Amino acid sequence: MIVPLIALLLAQVNPVPDAERLKTAQQLMDSGRYAEAIPALKALVARHPQSPTLRYGLGRCYFEVEDFPNAVSILRKVANETPKSAEVRFFLGSALGLGGNFAEAIQELRNAMQLDPNFEPAFRAFGMFRVQSGAHSEDARNALEAALRLDPKDARAHYWLGKYHQGWGNTDQARECFERAYELDHNDLPTRLGLAQTLLADGELDAALAHFDTVLKQEPGLVPALVGQARALYDKGEAKAAQAPAEAARRGALAFEDMSGAEWLLSRIYRELGRDADAQAAEQRLTRIQTDLGADVVRLRELNSQAERFKAAGRPDKVVETMQAFLKIRETPGAQITLGDAFLALGRPEDAERCYVRASQIGPLTDALKDRLRLVREPGAKR
Repeated sequence: MIVPLIALLLAQVNPVPDAERLKTAQQLMDSGRYAEAIPALKALVARHPQSPTLRYGLGRCYFEVEDFPNAVSILRKVANETPKSAEVRFFLGSALGLGGNFAEAIQELRNAMQLDPNFEPAFRAFGMFRVQSGAHSEDARNALEAALRLDPKDARAHYWLGKYHQGWGNTDQARECFERAYELDHNDLPTRLGLAQTLLADGELDAALAHFDTVLKQEPGLVPALVGQARALYDKGEAKAAQAPAEAARRGALAFEDMSGAEWLLSRIYRELGRDADAQAAEQRLTRIQTDLGADVVRLRELNSQAERFKAAGRPDKVVETMQAFLKIRETPGAQITLGDAFLALGRPEDAERCYVRASQIGPLTDALKDRLRLVREPGAKR
């Protein structure tokens, strides 16, 4: 539960007009009008720079309007000034995670859990970001189960525990979690989608289709729902009806799993409909998708080896060229760090800093990376 700013600050702000501004800001926040509260809080922060609680309120408003960079910037300072606040760590971690920096988000949320073992939102958010980042790990499950012990009616915790089990192929456990999340919140589209997918895996095609249909009415172009709808129709023996959603999924697919799933389905649908030429074309596209993925892996290994050779030969200019080619195929923290090191060797600390900052956003902020950031921010930085 978030403690109202008024309760913490009303006795601290003077003169009376500031107290009135604070009351107005609190009322706006209480009514969900966070964008309108920001100007008042900014003015109060300027007049009372010694107050971390005011800055926390401003950071919360930026968080609620999804301005995560500003939220992170402000909440970092508040966290340093109030190191024992689990609530501040929770919102800082959440802002980091929603901004794409999972590594730091997880660390801040871990801090929040340690500071207050009863602060349920931190456990749910920790498990969520672990699963979102692809880490279907034991600590993700433990955190989500702890969240549900603290609040058995947290629908989002049930959903993310379902996603954890789904990632491991534990269909029965995933379905149980999605069903409980759905009981608690019938309106959540991701929950409906997860439940539909587990029903499909269990062969309950009509029930799965009902959920896929509902999801697609609200979000018509959602590719995983289109793939699921097409697969359920195909499994029911309705290949003709499955064709349209499968083709729509192919047009909208960006992720490898969605692209390959759509092509796989279309190859079978077209065969069923006697469209052998179209089936063959879908099979060829599927092969290209799979081949291109393998080709990317081989190419990335080659580029990484080339960069190591250029670095050993003292050619940072060639390292830059090589790693820029690498990053066009796939972005990794290590590639950004290698590119940053090469820029620094060329006397380009601004470019190096940009790479190091990006590495910290998509990967862990290690001590070595912190050292690099300190180095490039020193006057006359050059390695």
